[in-house]
Amino acid sequence: MIKVASPQIGRQEIAAVEEVLLSGQYVSGRKVDEFETLFSEYVGVDYSVAVNSGTAALHSALDVLGIGPGDEVIVPALTFFSTVTAVVHQAGVPIFCDISLDNFCLDPDDLLRRITPRTKAIIAVHYFGHAAEMDAINQIAKRYGLAVIEDCAQAHGTTYKGRKVGSLGDMGAYSFFATKHMTTGEGGIVTTNDVKANEKMRSFRSHGMEGRHDHVMLGYNYRMTEIAAAIGIIQLDKLDELNEKRIKASEYLIEQLSGVSWLTMPKVPSYVRHTYFWCHAMINEDLVGQSTQSVIQTLRNKGVEVRERYTEPLYRQPMLTHFIPPILQLSGGANLPAYGDLNLPNVEQAAGRIIGLPNRPDITQAELDKVVESVLSIG
Repeated sequence: MIKVASPQIGRQEIAAVEEVLLSGQYVSGRKVDEFETLFSEYVGVDYSVAVNSGTAALHSALDVLGIGPGDEVIVPALTFFSTVTAVVHQAGVPIFCDISLDNFCLDPDDLLRRITPRTKAIIAVHYFGHAAEMDAINQIAKRYGLAVIEDCAQAHGTTYKGRKVGSLGDMGAYSFFATKHMTTGEGGIVTTNDVKANEKMRSFRSHGMEGRHDHVMLGYNYRMTEIAAAIGIIQLDKLDELNEKRIKASEYLIEQLSGVSWLTMPKVPSYVRHTYFWCHAMINEDLVGQSTQSVIQTLRNKGVEVRERYTEPLYRQPMLTHFIPPILQLSGGANLPAYGDLNLPNVEQAAGRIIGLPNRPDITQAELDKVVESVLSIG
């Protein structure tokens, strides 16, 4: 099976972990400090706060921005669910926005239609490694006095008009899950230029403590381990090289498959450096004459792994339609949307029809050619 993704781990990471294990310092030590400093330099921000997951990164950013009961946060309706649950952890109200079919990111035109007097923040997801249209999003946010969080979980190293994502909004939130562009096994980080936010997040991730004894706020155990940070230091040093290989593989697939009538391959503007979490493509089921699931199964039968996520718009998730509304009402949430009644046209068109083709950094030319051959044999 030609795999879509696999952790790019080698002897350097193993040696780094061994060093930590022998040191006896496993949490909140110099490796975390070093990783935070290096990550800030890489992204181009003043501060980075390492945590233990991408979800913790989003939650930390929302808390620092003061999101609370009943506050509305606009999120795209096609992304991983933690973008939504992080809002609910603060008793905030997720407000869903449509996406652009050009890049599958938040649609700035629809964003304008979602703003109310209760709106406090926007989460812009850089979907599959393609940067969202941050100039337009930031202009809207500035006009209405809204905070902007960049969800960079699929976009490590992506740039927008010469700047790395994670440096374009008020906060950036990254994930270092095993299949990401770089990994710490599990982990996350928040980037910001705000010194007060940096200080508050350091307390928030460690039980709301100041010093060793005083708990000054409601916090969580969101600390990154020294082992994770040690891996992250090595992975960050490799990131640009890994991304170049991922981009090269993806661009080859796009070139070879751009003439397939039933596939919409990525079209990237010149001002975006797309880092391709997957080489994503959208299937036109009418033109191919079969379901997306049938296409996926055919490719898997030919030995080509295909990833699929987000088969339904997030507003139809059972947790939103059955569980969250009463919880939010008890927490002070008001005017909750009837999530199950939503119908955002671009999200409806894309959900369940986007696939990810293999593009991992160590993919071989023979494997790429097998992927192309297998796709071309369909339809």
